[in-house]
Amino acid sequence: MDLKKHLAFIKTVESGSLTQAAAILNYTQPNISQMISKLEEEYGFPLLIRQRHGVRPTANGLKVLHIMKEIQKNYEKLSETVDNINGLERGEIRLGTVTSVAVKWLPKILREFNVLYPSIKVHLFEGNSTELEEWLKDDQVDAAIGTSHSGKWHFYPLAEDPIVVVMSPQHELAQCETVPLHVMESVKCIVPYPETHFDVLKVLKEEKITPRIAYQIRGDEAIIAMVRNNLGISLLPQLLVNDCDVLIKRLDRYVCRQIGILTARAKETQTPSVQKLIQCIKDWVAIHQASV
Repeated sequence: MDLKKHLAFIKTVESGSLTQAAAILNYTQPNISQMISKLEEEYGFPLLIRQRHGVRPTANGLKVLHIMKEIQKNYEKLSETVDNINGLERGEIRLGTVTSVAVKWLPKILREFNVLYPSIKVHLFEGNSTELEEWLKDDQVDAAIGTSHSGKWHFYPLAEDPIVVVMSPQHELAQCETVPLHVMESVKCIVPYPETHFDVLKVLKEEKITPRIAYQIRGDEAIIAMVRNNLGISLLPQLLVNDCDVLIKRLDRYVCRQIGILTARAKETQTPSVQKLIQCIKDWVAIHQASV
């Protein structure tokens, strides 16, 4: 079994390109092509469909891809475990995260983690909740920090993040202590798309609220900028809008999203590096939760 050939095939499928896979693995493009050709000879069937603008896996290639990824992951776990036994703490982690966590939490968490484990490298992938779940499904990340809606993943709760109303200081509701959810039916609203903030739209759906939509935008910064310019109010997680130049108003009842760590693997099958990062995240949030 040649793990290098497996990795060449995995990276080629993930990138959709022999050239990009070569760059990622520090090989030449002919090297990658040759390794995959040898795998095809060994297996007795094609693994890739070569197209004008890249490559994609054959049906049989997809069948063996998942098994190859499992072999690679188990080999990584074995290597890290052996290193840990010998007193060496090193490894690589692919961590997905929603924007608010990437901005508000991760710089401080990773600073502490780098002090504790300087030889463990963390690769960050920023996306929305839908993208995080896709990355977990496709094994593009080892863990993710976000919210879970599908129930497919192992979920480690971290903190509740209140859903709040944000508005310009010049807005007609600026003097209100709290804001009833139903006012979103009568004032102009700027709302996110479902894949960006599922939790926010879930609140409106559960309460049978149909907001008066002035604008629907995907980007968080764009929503906040339009709110700041008094083009409407919005409903957003508090972690996202803390320290932004907008008014933050509580709803007249408590509504929140649950932020946590999502993994496709149970704890006992995670690499030591992933386990260490998860524990570091849990510890940091437990200490700083009051300021979250």
